Amino acid sequence: MLKLTPFFPYIYLASFIMILLYVSYLTVFYVTQDDMLFQSPPFSDNDIASIENDEHYEELRINVEDNLSLHGWLLHQKDAPSPAPLLIYFGGNAEVASQSIDDFEVLSEWNVLFVNYRGYGLSDGEPSEETLFHDAEVIYDVMKERSDVKEDQIVIMGRSMGSAPATHVSKQRDVAGTILVSPYDNRKRLIKHRYPLLPFSSLIRHPFENSDKAPYIMSPVLGFIASEDKVIPPDHSEKTLGSWGGPNRTIWIDGYGHNDLQTTDSYWEGIQTFLNEL
Repeated sequence: MLKLTPFFPYIYLASFIMILLYVSYLTVFYVTQDDMLFQSPPFSDNDIASIENDEHYEELRINVEDNLSLHGWLLHQKDAPSPAPLLIYFGGNAEVASQSIDDFEVLSEWNVLFVNYRGYGLSDGEPSEETLFHDAEVIYDVMKERSDVKEDQIVIMGRSMGSAPATHVSKQRDVAGTILVSPYDNRKRLIKHRYPLLPFSSLIRHPFENSDKAPYIMSPVLGFIASEDKVIPPDHSEKTLGSWGGPNRTIWIDGYGHNDLQTTDSYWEGIQTFLNEL
């Protein structure tokens, strides 16, 4: 007859505690994943005032659903022709339009549109993958109809999380080109890299499957990868850019990371060259 050791109940208890902790880990991830992804930074009246005082910025409200609109600005470049080519910029997950707007003044002949995601800045609503994709299409369609926009020269640009709506609208619309900065492969792979103990990809509500869409996009793409990127692994960005169906140019920014590659001259020179060649 099998005789139980005095430690046997403790083994059961330890196993139960480990299972409970693991289930708690999965629960916390599932419940908080939207807060971890969509991190709208603080936005003050001073941010608005500094832009409103510049005559080259047009404040916009774009209706994306009944009683729901997105807020942003259109930068009218001093040297832009009329109608002007347009660059539509989708920022990162912790970025509002006002953070990057001044940097783009170096693109002298291209007007630039910055629109905050739902729940960011002064935009209404709550963000999600579905709404980001829907709104990106609406933004493109609205801007294409403007008389001051050259409709066959609209380029879509996305940085980090913004690479997802940028890739989506580039697949759904006839864009002149796409610029992706530190793009995802897909968030399922990224989350597996960050949280190796997560067993189920179905836990991820916003997968942003860029590389699955890339082969179907025939317009040209310019990609930027930072060699020291610790947020989006460079091989993830390579997967999306290498899968692109149209002409592909990738610029590596050596010695820089996710949040400072835009401070280099090669970054802005690469963008300007790409736009000039379209």
